[in-house]
Amino acid sequence: MKKILMLLACCLVLGVACNNLENSKGNITISGSLANKISAGDTLSLRISGEEENIATATVTEDCTFIFDVNVEKEQFLTLYIGESPVVEIITSGKDIAISMDEQGHINIKGSSNNDAWRNFINKVKPLDNSLRSAQTDEEGEAIYNQLLETLDASIIENRNNPISLKIHSFYTQYGGDAKRADELFKLINKRYSYLSEYKTIEKTLLGSDLIDLTLKDGNGTEVVLSEIVKSGKWVLVDFWATWCGPCRGEIPHLVEAYAEFAPKGLEIYGVSFDRPGSEAKWQKFTKENSMTWINVLGIDSNGRWKAGEEYNVNSIPANFLYSPEGKLVAKNLRGEEIKKILGEHIK
Repeated sequence: MKKILMLLACCLVLGVACNNLENSKGNITISGSLANKISAGDTLSLRISGEEENIATATVTEDCTFIFDVNVEKEQFLTLYIGESPVVEIITSGKDIAISMDEQGHINIKGSSNNDAWRNFINKVKPLDNSLRSAQTDEEGEAIYNQLLETLDASIIENRNNPISLKIHSFYTQYGGDAKRADELFKLINKRYSYLSEYKTIEKTLLGSDLIDLTLKDGNGTEVVLSEIVKSGKWVLVDFWATWCGPCRGEIPHLVEAYAEFAPKGLEIYGVSFDRPGSEAKWQKFTKENSMTWINVLGIDSNGRWKAGEEYNVNSIPANFLYSPEGKLVAKNLRGEEIKKILGEHIK
């Protein structure tokens, strides 16, 4: 039950489903109003989700409405920004889209026939998530947790010809679904979505995939290249965490114990912290006080972006990835006592 509750430290990011259309480009308009969230003269922008460049901008009119004219893939994940703040993710479907906000501040998106299907999915998962959080016994929690994973599993299969399946797949991973099963489910998703960055990112973290290299700075400002550690013949556990993350802190004693046992046998941990710029002193103090004697680097850049996490499709923390000295991914998202068990199977 404790493990299950720790897995609930992830956030469900509500997206919008889309139609099952060919992935060719076309012009669409995205228009609407966001009630009291915007003012006349504000600048809004659209970006492909996960990218930094604007693909379109719009100025809010005197009547507090906006309109974008964009040329994008018929099925594409876009994020609407006010200034540098993301507001909502949109999945295009080759049709014009209208955005509005109700009195309670809920954002509504119309123009994609699968919006209802996506909302139905969320409405199916949320009660299970809420029930899991309020479970009174281990047995009750275990039963609900298994039902939740089964629901996510079935939803990926049901939507395998719809890019919504990529979002559901991320939920499955965040909730601690079996890594091998997650890879099997991904392979069922229609390959015609391989042009989407969400597809490409998941594909890069399938078991057996090559190392995703990172070059990040440690507490002294020295760049530490992940691939160089692997090339030296080390097994490397790439661990994403943060000092403000309760479940991450709960994993530290297990990592300390595993490192003490397996570092002499060739293990290195490459700890990527998602602590914000400006909190370096707190971060360094924390790692020392908690005997985190492995390599520790900062994963958020000066602009506040966690590019390292995006590279690894990390949507919630803690998350980790174990690579062999050959640079192949052999295990991921290890927790608690499982860390030592899996390390013991690979590092003799």
